[in-house]
Amino acid sequence: MSIKRSILLRVRIAFLLVFLFSGGILFRIITLQYAEGDRWRGLAETLGLEMRKIEATRGNIYADDGSLLATSIPFYQVAFDPSLADRDLYARGIDSLCYMLSRFYDDLTPTQYKRKIDAARKARRRYILINREKIGYQEKKRMESWPIFREGRLKGGVIFEKVEERFLPFSQLGYRTIGTVNAENRGVVGLEYSFNRQLAGMDGRSVFQRMAGGGWKPV
Repeated sequence: MSIKRSILLRVRIAFLLVFLFSGGILFRIITLQYAEGDRWRGLAETLGLEMRKIEATRGNIYADDGSLLATSIPFYQVAFDPSLADRDLYARGIDSLCYMLSRFYDDLTPTQYKRKIDAARKARRRYILINREKIGYQEKKRMESWPIFREGRLKGGVIFEKVEERFLPFSQLGYRTIGTVNAENRGVVGLEYSFNRQLAGMDGRSVFQRMAGGGWKPV
């Protein structure tokens, strides 16, 4: 067999393998979409899974000299899935965690926090809002070192829900020109309004699971 025919044969075999592989992927996609689509959609509904929107971080506004005029600062609300921590981890850390929550928020006693979390764990609730107060990034980092919380979201159950707020470094200076945003984070006057589409960015999507009480947490 000549070298030319040998190369041509190898190219044809490679092309055939690529074609078969692509066909297999296409077949699997069609199977999942149509033949098994109802099954997987039913499973998602049973588990309370849903694709939900993740809002994009609103862009910054700068002066022509590079000075920052408006930005979005992240704050967090603390929620908790009390069902995730195993028995030993929960028993070792719950008293200390409740003491720290009480000291931090100064709204409930450690005993009241423990009663609240114990009741949610016993009821197998997978989502409770610890407090509606928003905390900053440094406070979030400190909380991440607390008992149970230090194990993270998947093992410890802590959920930090990000809430962004618009911040003007120069306060009221140039306020009318810069403008402001409404509760939906849309510009209503000034530059915030004129360049709302560019500043808003593009939202993303991710899978969330519905929790008891109607809340949602990212999976």
